[in-house]
Amino acid sequence: MTTNALVTHVIDDVQKAVFDEVLGDLAELTYLSEQADKKKRHEMLERAEVIIALSFSQKEIAADEIHSIQNTRFIQLIYAGADNIPFDCIPENIVIASNAGAYAGPIAEHVLALALALAKNVLSNDKMLGQGKFEKSCFNQELRGGVCTILGFGGNGKAIATAMQALGMKIFGINRSATTDAPVDFIGDAGDLRKALGMADVVVVTTPLNRETRDLIGQKELEWMKADGILINVGRGAVINQKALYEHLKTHPNFRAGIDTWWSEPADRGELALDYPFFELPNIIGSPHCADHVPRTMPRATRRALENVKRFLLGKAIRGVLDRRDYCE
Repeated sequence: MTTNALVTHVIDDVQKAVFDEVLGDLAELTYLSEQADKKKRHEMLERAEVIIALSFSQKEIAADEIHSIQNTRFIQLIYAGADNIPFDCIPENIVIASNAGAYAGPIAEHVLALALALAKNVLSNDKMLGQGKFEKSCFNQELRGGVCTILGFGGNGKAIATAMQALGMKIFGINRSATTDAPVDFIGDAGDLRKALGMADVVVVTTPLNRETRDLIGQKELEWMKADGILINVGRGAVINQKALYEHLKTHPNFRAGIDTWWSEPADRGELALDYPFFELPNIIGSPHCADHVPRTMPRATRRALENVKRFLLGKAIRGVLDRRDYCE
């Protein structure tokens, strides 16, 4: 007997073909986004044994629909982040898995681009040339031989490490277990944060946002970093304290930041909402949370998530299982 699998987000015919290819023999696939009738949506949610969602946001499942989940055993996310999931409303017996690491390749390339642009003063030099200034007295920063510290050394962290190692940088990784199978120069946990930040020429934040990592980088941690250090965030905005970063950038002109993930984005408030005028500062460059936006990203990420669902249905070990204690008080 096949499993009832409910897809909550809108997908096109090409994606449906992937769903059918990976899960067609194991699951009866239904699509919540194709149903507008509240009663029928309730029935679909009630029958679902497996739910496949982009992020399990209210755009997919309304808050007053979550109580309809009665027979679900497994929820698989297509996205990697899980900080918006209403864990308190989801029964504890349901296993929830994120798609962590599915976007690692493009994210690593984006980190490399931000690091080089900041180290080589690409944007500021271009702006001066546009103003008719040919100023070559300032030095660029050489990354080769320096240290890149990566906070959150999972799938993304490993891919970023490979990209930075190609430049000749040493890699310091920080994760919960203080272990990794990747070739690094140092691996530690939160207790090693001061050492890892203090020795870094580049710090990359790629950790998920949860109770432990919110405001992980504040005034104290920024002061631990080198005065001419580079900080890049491709994790979640709130891992870095917004006020602390703004004040540090303002008072440390040789310190630079590259930000792809922001504290409040259009998906949250309908616009980019900043508490401080970051873009009046010369030592920051930003991108609109697009590090993973390349044409092949979603098909690859979707297939990866569906293969995880397949493993669940076959009783095999699954990856990316979330611990709700990381997100619930």
